[in-house]
Amino acid sequence: RRVREAMTELDLSAEVYPCPKGSLRHRDVVRKIGGKEQFPLLVDASTGVTMYESGDIVKYLFKQYGQGKSPSFGLLESTIFTGWVPTLLRAGRGMTMWSKAGTVPAEKLELFSFENNTYARIVREALCELELPYVLQNVGEGSSKMSSLLSIAGSKQ
Repeated sequence: RRVREAMTELDLSAEVYPCPKGSLRHRDVVRKIGGKEQFPLLVDASTGVTMYESGDIVKYLFKQYGQGKSPSFGLLESTIFTGWVPTLLRAGRGMTMWSKAGTVPAEKLELFSFENNTYARIVREALCELELPYVLQNVGEGSSKMSSLLSIAGSKQ
C-alpha cells in the first residue's frame, strides 16, 4: 500500500506481477531476481536498482523521482489501521490465489487507479487472486495521466 501511495504522489506507473500465497506464475521470477520470496520487490529497470522493504522503496522513489519532494506525512509509517485493518475487513481478499485462475492474456491489462479508491482495491484483489500481470497507472490529483483516463473512460469515476 505504501509503495502504491508513493507512486501515486509521484505520478509513476508500474508493471505489477501479483504473487498471492500459493501462486505459481511469478514467485520463481522473484526468487531469481532478489534471491528470496519477499514482497514488495521493486525492480527499477531505468537505474538497475532492485530492492525489498516498502519503507526503503518509498525513500528510494522520492530520492530518485521526487525532484526534491519528501513523502507525505505517514507514508513511511505503517499502523494497524492503515496496513492491516482494510485487509482484515475484506477477509484477506487478494492475498491467496484463486484455484480456478485461467490463462494470462497476451497483452498486459491496464488499471487506472489511485490508492484509496475502494473500487480499484477490489479490482487489484481480483487481479492478484488470478495472478494476472498488469500495468498500474496511478492517477492521483493533478496526474499527467488524467487526460488518458478521460479519453478511454469518459470520466474519472
